[in-house]
This record gives sequence, C-alpha cells and structure tokens, in this order.
Amino acid sequence: MESTFRGVFLTCTDAEATAAFYREIADLPLTTEGDEEYTYFVVEAGGVQLALHSAEAFADYAFPPVAESNLTHLYFRIPDQAEFLERIKNSGTPLVAVDDVVVTVEDPDGRKVMFGTA
Repeated sequence: MESTFRGVFLTCTDAEATAAFYREIADLPLTTEGDEEYTYFVVEAGGVQLALHSAEAFADYAFPPVAESNLTHLYFRIPDQAEFLERIKNSGTPLVAVDDVVVTVEDPDGRKVMFGTA
C-alpha cells in the first residue's frame, strides 16, 4: 500500500487571526469549514490541503501551542521580492529575515514563514 501526502494542519492560538494573516500575506483563499461545534480554515492546492485549526479544540496534545518550536517551516513561492517586501512593510507583519532569495516573516502564532523567489 502506498500512502499519499494529503496536507498540513497548523494548530493556532487564534485560528481566525491566523487565517486572516494567510489570506492577506500569502494570498491564500482560505474558506471556513466545519459546523457550530468545530470550525477550521482550509485551502486545497493540487490535492494538498493546508488547514488551520484551533490548538485547544484540535487535540489535547496540541494545547497550549509552543511558539518557540522550529520543527515546521512553510515556504511560499513569490514572483517579486521587492513587491512582497512592500506588502509586508504596509501590513505591519513582523519581518524576521531577508536574504537574496527568501523573506521570512512571523505569523500570529509565532511561526516563521518563508516567502522566496526560488
């Protein structure tokens, strides 16, 4: 049996604020899924899902979130670094690092998120 990579689930302190970040900064068209008891945010791309869940509601082991974790890195490809840096400057998003290829910012949960031209 061969497994198929399905997606990445991010647990968040405030999933709604984190969804707003990814909509604004990464231009991800996240939609709201779930019901009255459990809501999360999701986007599908090429059969792979990125989902944002409330850490407290997701699982006992996911709460409280540990912002200091460096085990997961998200990388988004961007066409123009200068244009992206202007977007970041105007958004008030914390800028972590910039090199020739990659701009690293911080999402509302403290995750470092990379946007690069490679």
